[in-house]
Amino acid sequence: MALSLRERSSGGMERTYRLAAILLVLTLIVPNAAWPGHTQLGPDQRAPVMLAQLAPVGNVEAVVGTFVIRRSDGRVDEMKGKSPLPIFEGDECRTERASKAYIRLADGTQVAMNEETTFVVRSRGERGRGVIRIFRLLLGEMWFKTSQPSPLEVETPVAIAAIKGTEFNMKVAADGQSLLTVIDGVVEFGTPFGTCPIPRSSQSVGERGKRCTKPVPINPAPAIAWIADVVR
Repeated sequence: MALSLRERSSGGMERTYRLAAILLVLTLIVPNAAWPGHTQLGPDQRAPVMLAQLAPVGNVEAVVGTFVIRRSDGRVDEMKGKSPLPIFEGDECRTERASKAYIRLADGTQVAMNEETTFVVRSRGERGRGVIRIFRLLLGEMWFKTSQPSPLEVETPVAIAAIKGTEFNMKVAADGQSLLTVIDGVVEFGTPFGTCPIPRSSQSVGERGKRCTKPVPINPAPAIAWIADVVR
């Protein structure tokens, strides 16, 4: 028997109410989710977790002191200790005073951050080279060790270091001056005034308005002694 107009209308309203109730529950619960073991900060405590990205760039695996991530949607996460925290493209990461962090990227690249360091993680696609991972080091000091053929670049306010299967340390001062220390392999280090290869066990300095200095042979061990607190 066909339903009357009133019965059909009543059934439709019931479904509408049920759907509205489900949406209300999701609105109240999901935005308040936080990464397990981490503190949720920032102006909007109800900002959604970044689930739309396909996969994280890597994970922060160990922190001495405090590590902070500002997500591209404005959400801020804080980490202390060894509860892994994912990093996504577009995140701005920083360590506070007397803090250090150890990060492992999805391709196995190892990264360490010294105290009061800030970087933003990006990427760029190039024909014939695939996706190039980019670390925009705004201030502070970072160590990188790669074992994969995947290209990686470190951009500072005055220079760019392009690496592939090597180990090096980059230190950026408040005025942008960038000190590159190559531990193993060769790093292509350049400014708008030119690029030159920096071999293992040597240093070069990049400054605003100048070409990178010629590599100077050094013992790299003292330059990376700081990573011992987080890299095992």
